[in-house]
Amino acid sequence: MLREKSLKKSEKRRLNEKGMTLLEIMVVITIIGIVMSIVGVAVMKQLEKSKKDAACLQIRNFEEALDHYKLEKGTYPSTEEGLAALIQAGKLKGKAVPKDPWGRDYIYIYPGVNNQDGPDIMSYGADGREGGTGDGEDLTNWGPPCVK
Repeated sequence: MLREKSLKKSEKRRLNEKGMTLLEIMVVITIIGIVMSIVGVAVMKQLEKSKKDAACLQIRNFEEALDHYKLEKGTYPSTEEGLAALIQAGKLKGKAVPKDPWGRDYIYIYPGVNNQDGPDIMSYGADGREGGTGDGEDLTNWGPPCVK
């Protein structure tokens, strides 16, 4: 009988030692939540940087295509013709002018206000409004961050 009691106590102790307490589980979940929030913020910042880099790359591609257009036609397309003239002339692939990474049209002006000898090309960035800083800064072919 004494032996049975000691077996039962040792079994109970062993069963209690196998599981985690509610407090331990809550601590682990809290730590995981903190780590996920830190990683999430870093990923979102990197995603926004990637969108800016993609917009700058597209602006440089437009400039190159516009230079080829000018060599062939003698002038850049007018503001009214816009970047669509590059598609019609076969200088850009696709059926439509690509949109910026935020889904909006690039702005094209010729003759340029900021580029005396060429066109101005810009995206209003993440906020979709002229001006701004940080994530909302405008991306242009005449100044940072696209021109370094």
